[in-house]
Amino acid sequence: RAEDGRSVKCTDISPFINNLPFGKATTEFSTGDASGSTSQAANIIEALEVGARTLLVDEDTCATNFMIRDEKMKALVAPDKEPITAFVRKVRPLFEELGVSTVLVVGGSGDFFTVADAVIMMDEYLAKDVTQRAREIGQKSALPADVPFGKVSRRRLQKDGLAAEGKVQCRSLRCIQYGDTEVELSCVEQLVEISQARAIGDALQLLGQSFPVNRPLATVMQELEKQLRADGKPVGEQGLDSLSRREPCPFYVLPRRFELAAAVNRLRTARLMIDGNDADNTAW
Repeated sequence: RAEDGRSVKCTDISPFINNLPFGKATTEFSTGDASGSTSQAANIIEALEVGARTLLVDEDTCATNFMIRDEKMKALVAPDKEPITAFVRKVRPLFEELGVSTVLVVGGSGDFFTVADAVIMMDEYLAKDVTQRAREIGQKSALPADVPFGKVSRRRLQKDGLAAEGKVQCRSLRCIQYGDTEVELSCVEQLVEISQARAIGDALQLLGQSFPVNRPLATVMQELEKQLRADGKPVGEQGLDSLSRREPCPFYVLPRRFELAAAVNRLRTARLMIDGNDADNTAW
């Protein structure tokens, strides 16, 4: 989804966005105030980086100019003047090259009919398969030009900036007070329980204090998730108990690596850099 105003750190959004004004690079894109389109591009790339295999996308929460670009707009704005490669042109390569599926809810644009494997319509709360009809309608329009998806770059998570300078407090399901800054999770909509946010806040502290970082973010998140799911250890060291700095805490609910990575990516003091050893084009 789009997330205006979020911070983005050293993320390669070039599969979707290039040719920004004043020559601003998009292969290591950073900003403290992302637009709707750049934030949505970053959200997708960040999810792929840590191994997402399916994207759930709701048209209502997306940046329109990121999703589609109609024929009238193409006629008015030349391709070399448009920095965004619309998602409708990338959704097939995303599946065919990286094996990542997309479930998209739309109600205002039929541009995706030509690239969809299946189209399900809700009719008075009943789901109906209208794939064939959608394809017939889609054939009346030109297919989106085929373009490669591009590279999903890996980033290395640095130790600097991870530890909180002050109190860590879960103010709500959507906001963690982390020292002098806040980690805003309003758009991480898969979080359902405030104790997940509490676990995320203490996991960030663990990363900043004793957990080995200075490695690819995907690797760090995978190992952290594995530790939080661990069993067979004594009480106090088992799974989520490893987050507690004193006695075992009963007020944690398990987050996945996707939510943990989302928090790291939204921590404004965190530092990430493109991994110099990255030479693969894989959805991590």
